[in-house]
Amino acid sequence: MNRAGEPPSVEHKPRARAVRWLSRAWRGMEKATRTTGRAARGNHGSRAMLVVWLIAAMFGCVVLVYALTLRTPSWFTIGTRDPAEARRLAQRLENRIITEAYRFRGEPSVGPDGVRRTGEDWRLRVTEEEATAWLAVKLSEWLVNRDPPSRVPAGVSELQAHFGNGRAWGAGRMEESVYAISGLVRVDKEGVWLTSPRAGVGSFWLPISWGGLGLLGSGGLEGRNDVAWKMVSGKVPLVSGGTVRLEDGRRVRVLGVKIEPGVVVVECRTEVP
Repeated sequence: MNRAGEPPSVEHKPRARAVRWLSRAWRGMEKATRTTGRAARGNHGSRAMLVVWLIAAMFGCVVLVYALTLRTPSWFTIGTRDPAEARRLAQRLENRIITEAYRFRGEPSVGPDGVRRTGEDWRLRVTEEEATAWLAVKLSEWLVNRDPPSRVPAGVSELQAHFGNGRAWGAGRMEESVYAISGLVRVDKEGVWLTSPRAGVGSFWLPISWGGLGLLGSGGLEGRNDVAWKMVSGKVPLVSGGTVRLEDGRRVRVLGVKIEPGVVVVECRTEVP
């Protein structure tokens, strides 16, 4: 019996399905090559050989794409992380965010833009390690408590974050493949947005505007009408209005987000009614 509790003859892994598909494609290309090869000996030889080369080029592209989907991104770590350490890091991050958000920063004053604030603008730094721990431990809870609620797709594990020069990645493993979404971050008066989003499997990426979410859908990651899918595709903001209201009546406004290798720096301002 396999891990799904079904007979061993039932195959679940996408690689097995892809290998069968590639084998059928190869046989089809061989058949087409033989057919066009015979035609090449007739009156339309040059045209037939062009078709042969086009078929071969298409098959080569398919093989290349397939090979990229099997290649794990260099920054993705495969293996079991210490759950206790992940919980400690995730909780430490949340505690630091709460502490910084509620910190007393001085008496209220009116800035040049007419907005009442307390103290100077401040920054919050989140490391790649902390973000990975938070995704693994706290993301599911955060999505469930949103309005409307959402969820992490079933079967996704080993959630990880990666920060590069201006772009952030979020990835998870499903069976033998790594599925990921990346994007830039823009802040405006309507909120904090994920922009220029891309989706991919392994090391093969497509912009979401080119149908990149279809790559994730092919792996069974359904729910494109879900609020989480709308956020990662840039249709709704990650933080609506760019502000988070505190229980004491103040609010924290996100002024900007800078993504650097290994860290995200969030510039904030505490405002008062």
